[in-house]
Amino acid sequence: MVMSKSEDTSRSGIACDSKGLITSYGIGAQQLFGWTTDEVVGKQSVVIFHEPHAVQALVPRLLKTAAETGKFEEEVTLVRKDGSKFRGLLTVRPLRNENEITGYMGVTKHIKDM
Repeated sequence: MVMSKSEDTSRSGIACDSKGLITSYGIGAQQLFGWTTDEVVGKQSVVIFHEPHAVQALVPRLLKTAAETGKFEEEVTLVRKDGSKFRGLLTVRPLRNENEITGYMGVTKHIKDM
């Protein structure tokens, strides 16, 4: 996937419920990951954006860090719909209803294609 200069600096926003089911998927996410809103909202888990071998180690760690500190931020490898990979700065914050975590909001900034 070839990205224009303006897309290289864009951010994608994706929200999920506490089980990882995608609940919100912005236009930046559509451009960066290649999935449409109709394909993912209410139908897919956020694990589709991660390399399968990384899910078991990364996802529990990022959820724990976000829940305990209010924010997880790290450069990670992510996967597009077409299978191509890129490095992105992933920032995840918990979504709360009073003291209960109801989901998470992730923002990804594209760094470079792999």
